Amino acid sequence: MGGKMEMPAMGRQAQGALLLALAGSIWGLNGLFVRVLSDAGLSPLTIVFVRYLCALAMLAPAISAASSRAKRDILALQPQQVACCVGLGLISNALGGVLSAYAIKRVGVSVTTVLLYTAPVFGCLLSRWLYAERLTKEKLAAIACNFGGVVLVVSAGGALAANAAVDGLLAGIAYGLTYALMAVISRPISGTCHPLAIVYYGSLTVVAALALPAFGSGELSLVLQPIPAIAALLYGGVSTVAANLLYQRGMACGVETSKVAVITSVEVAVSAAMGMAVFGEALTAAKMAGICGVLGSIALMNLHADPSEVHGVHVLLTAEQLRSAYGVEADLGAAVNDVRERRDRAMRH
Repeated sequence: MGGKMEMPAMGRQAQGALLLALAGSIWGLNGLFVRVLSDAGLSPLTIVFVRYLCALAMLAPAISAASSRAKRDILALQPQQVACCVGLGLISNALGGVLSAYAIKRVGVSVTTVLLYTAPVFGCLLSRWLYAERLTKEKLAAIACNFGGVVLVVSAGGALAANAAVDGLLAGIAYGLTYALMAVISRPISGTCHPLAIVYYGSLTVVAALALPAFGSGELSLVLQPIPAIAALLYGGVSTVAANLLYQRGMACGVETSKVAVITSVEVAVSAAMGMAVFGEALTAAKMAGICGVLGSIALMNLHADPSEVHGVHVLLTAEQLRSAYGVEADLGAAVNDVRERRDRAMRH
């Protein structure tokens, strides 16, 4: 497991970071779709439901085609894999969406955006605890740069001057935690489950969880109007299916969990650019400095350290690398346990 695997791993890290950045860039368009649907009269909870309902409709033909190519049912997962997908849907998608909606209602979009990017802090702490990833100087500097950049972007023009309710602040921080947990929950299934299956089960969970309140709201008929219908389809197809597939493929490349939230924060820069291009928002010096801070934090997070290495031991191997190292027919569970034991031995020294 030495020299032959290190260079491909480094190449996969760069590819994974690019895929995650692309996913974040697409999520930067979310504000446009949400604004159209909100203006049509939909509540935040109904918007979340419609988003994932449209995603399910678009996933069906893609899953059928992928299963045909693979000559197997890609939705046939192990129970523990389905549990991870359901957890992803419940925690990061459904609960995250509801917390986001509540925080926006109580403290506004700008404050909620700032609180969301407490996610890199949670991501670093969780990845240190669960995956033994190191808290390097580069990571800490990148997190500080990232959070400062987000604050500058969303506070341009005094957007953070509004009174903040404590419950709204707590909901926003919890939203940041659910965002960080997206990478943590995805880690065990990335590279071992088909990305379409992960997105499908996650979307199905959201639809099932929010169906009753969404139908009870009486707002779903509003989506049948042409402009909201187009926005809903794009929200489900582009910002949900396409972006989440890119995210899962990026995760499968073995990018460190602690880096994911920082890389995807390019969403903030794209969202700010969208606001200026579409809604005529002003480009201030503070906003430009904030965008540079966000982009700089992504570059800083990916400097120097080999992200597949923890105290000299490879612990973030992908399923493909494990098969290569242990043989195609090898038991991947045994391989993972072997890597975990080496990690634990390294952490004790």
